[in-house]
Amino acid sequence: MLPPVEKALTVFFEDPESSIACFSGSITESLTHPRGLKKVVPYLIKASIVGYLLATFVSPAIEERFKLTKNEAVATSFILGYAGIRILAAAERIADRELNKRLGRKDDNLS
Repeated sequence: MLPPVEKALTVFFEDPESSIACFSGSITESLTHPRGLKKVVPYLIKASIVGYLLATFVSPAIEERFKLTKNEAVATSFILGYAGIRILAAAERIADRELNKRLGRKDDNLS
């Protein structure tokens, strides 16, 4: 069994173009929609995790299912990375709003 770092590198070098596209899509979204200086580092970590998971599981499955060319697969990976981090941010807002509602807190920062 491979250590986590070696496993991550194996996935990355197996299909580097799609992996980089997923990571860059996630990072691009996190940079184009800043959430404050305090939240940059945690958000970039989340973006990297989302990019890794998409590059490992989702992108290869879509590429194989639709028989995409290499260029189409890279473009799809970028879009998936961008959309994945947007979905994560929306899910966090919904979960935070629901938690505040159940705990009876009022938070004006959520919209």
